[in-house]
Amino acid sequence: MGVRMIDVSAKEPIYREAWVEGLVRLKPELARAIGDSWFIGLGNLATSISVSAIMATKRAWEYIPLLHPIPITNVDVKLTHGEDYVGLRLRARTVAQTGVEMDALFGALVGLVTAWNVIKAKHCVCGPNGDCRVVEEGEETGGLSFSGIGEIKGIEGVRVIRKVKGAEANLDSSDPAVANTAKAPPVVTLFDASNEPMYIGEAVASGFIKLRQSTVELIRSGGLEKGDVLTTAQLAALTMAKRAWELLPLIHQNYITHVAVGVEVKDNGVYVRVNTRNISRTGSAMEALMAVGAALLTVWDMVKKYEKDAEGQYPDTEISFIRLEKAVKTPVQ
Repeated sequence: MGVRMIDVSAKEPIYREAWVEGLVRLKPELARAIGDSWFIGLGNLATSISVSAIMATKRAWEYIPLLHPIPITNVDVKLTHGEDYVGLRLRARTVAQTGVEMDALFGALVGLVTAWNVIKAKHCVCGPNGDCRVVEEGEETGGLSFSGIGEIKGIEGVRVIRKVKGAEANLDSSDPAVANTAKAPPVVTLFDASNEPMYIGEAVASGFIKLRQSTVELIRSGGLEKGDVLTTAQLAALTMAKRAWELLPLIHQNYITHVAVGVEVKDNGVYVRVNTRNISRTGSAMEALMAVGAALLTVWDMVKKYEKDAEGQYPDTEISFIRLEKAVKTPVQ
């Protein structure tokens, strides 16, 4: 069974808008360490998330196989952090023949993985003046001890809050539900890996998208209008694992030596698991996370026709979780 991009040639371009949200769940002590400055790990968390999310929203069509390239006219990112999370809410606007919700979801995904990447830097902590230093294993920094997996619990609740189609654009509209409290100075740091040894890295990430039972049955029967969703999602994940460095500002370009993608249809959605291996001076955990996210968003894009309600909203669809199960770096002997 093949795949195809839906022909929208005969449609008239109209105003479209989408609000999406998601969060990174953290241990409370890690969340508290972010503070009012939004500085943690590799530096300015707020700026890193915002820039990467905006950039990714504009380029989503390059990475989700069946998306149309549409003119993104506006992207607005609002950030919050609480007792055990960093939250992102993103609005995207366009005037086009097709919707902008998948572009917004992709932007949110990249922003959240960027947050993970900035926060996880247990080996390097940077301050608002650009001063960075290596943190020893088990050392506490302001009451926070970096220990790798477990400190960051995962990405959760990625969903479409609201879509607007054909309405007049209200350029002064804002989202009163979230106050943008991210006011950190503009300093971020790409960790200097020049003196790091060469590692053989391996990472495993997984995720799940919740779907209607009727949509699941369509996937199982091969009845989707857009074609073979499982193979397309696998290819999207493979491509993303190799190209994640293009989207996440603070990760290095790694030599990815192996990517394995498993996609399984469950009774209430689709489960994705990705294994990456690399030989580089850093690991491939971020690549695995991005690959899972790209696969899940490809599934969403291919089934969205069947997930919308009468108002064109997505009340039942959600990326329930994206988790890092394994991240190992072994120095090359």
